[in-house]
Amino acid sequence: MSSNKYTGGSGVQIMKQKLVLKLVLLGDPGVGKTSLISQFVHARFRHSYQLTVGLDISSKQVKLKDGRTVTLSINDIGGQARFAAIRHMFFKGAHLAMFVYDVTRAETLENIMDPWYKELMEFCSQPDTTKSAIKTILVGNKSDLEDYRMVEEEEGNSLAKRMGAIGHISASAKENLKVDDAFKALAQSFFDEVGK
Repeated sequence: MSSNKYTGGSGVQIMKQKLVLKLVLLGDPGVGKTSLISQFVHARFRHSYQLTVGLDISSKQVKLKDGRTVTLSINDIGGQARFAAIRHMFFKGAHLAMFVYDVTRAETLENIMDPWYKELMEFCSQPDTTKSAIKTILVGNKSDLEDYRMVEEEEGNSLAKRMGAIGHISASAKENLKVDDAFKALAQSFFDEVGK
């Protein structure tokens, strides 16, 4: 009997002796998912908002603490409601998930649990448990807009704990603050778990 349940990134894909991990970015439209990716992959910030239609894939190599290199296949999933019916197709094979909210818009943090986290867990929790097979991190983007901040650091920390995420990071794609830290910590967490 087949099931629609996805049991997580069961294995690390090896392409030409390279370790490849699939990472999905999730969050409301306009929180800066694409900007975080652009800053991380290309060291560039886009000043104009561009709608992600369905899915956009980038990749970048990351060096781990032990000296190994892993390639992140970064999947930028469109946040608009019209993509909700197809989003789950992009979760297949994911090892990592980055949930992104905008620190200047409280509702984007509130929406992390439902629909984003809930939707991912419907397809990526391990059979017969509520534990996710995917390592996750929560990122509050636009931390450079401190005067407009609507979400306190502690709120993000609390939600990350509730989600079972590896942590919460306040970042700024525009100023390139803690962007690399977020992606690298998430990649490292996969191997820290494997090593246990």
